Amino acid sequence: MPKLRLPKVKSRDLIRDEKWTLFPGDTVQVIGGERPTMVGQTGKVLDVVRKMNSVTVDGLKMAKKHIRPNPIRPRGAVIAKPMPIHVSNLRIIDPHVGKPTQAKIIERINRNTGRLEKFRWLKESGTELPVPVDDGPIDKYETSIHDTPKTLLTQHSWKPSILNIPFPPRFMNQMERLRRMNSGQGEF
Repeated sequence: MPKLRLPKVKSRDLIRDEKWTLFPGDTVQVIGGERPTMVGQTGKVLDVVRKMNSVTVDGLKMAKKHIRPNPIRPRGAVIAKPMPIHVSNLRIIDPHVGKPTQAKIIERINRNTGRLEKFRWLKESGTELPVPVDDGPIDKYETSIHDTPKTLLTQHSWKPSILNIPFPPRFMNQMERLRRMNSGQGEF
């Protein structure tokens, strides 16, 4: 499968973590962009692509992807897939007012716990939304009966031994011969 080619965004143009306000699960509205028919539509953020300053939104900017015939789909298929939208074309919807608004990251120390906490301050209503905690990668793929169970992944199934030679002896002898020739010792 070919690797997804990301457009080159210079490091100085990337949005810093302190200014990033959109996260998976947020409801957003399109306020502009290359497709005028999308303006005003809303959807939930599925994924964040920080390297492109973009997010993928459920049901917006759908592209068709053609899948070759394979054992699972003998006739092939055409599926719809959401493409990334630049964050400058999106606004978060304020859950209290129901209107698109600007958001700003605020850091402050909690008086009760003494810990630094991050919030998103919403301009429309003046309320705060918590910044979601990153739980690591999300399982995007369905599990199948052919997958290795997660309980077996932590077990060590291979133990190194002298008897377990990774390469055949003939190959190892050839490599040793080349090593000697390159080191200047020579065989003869």
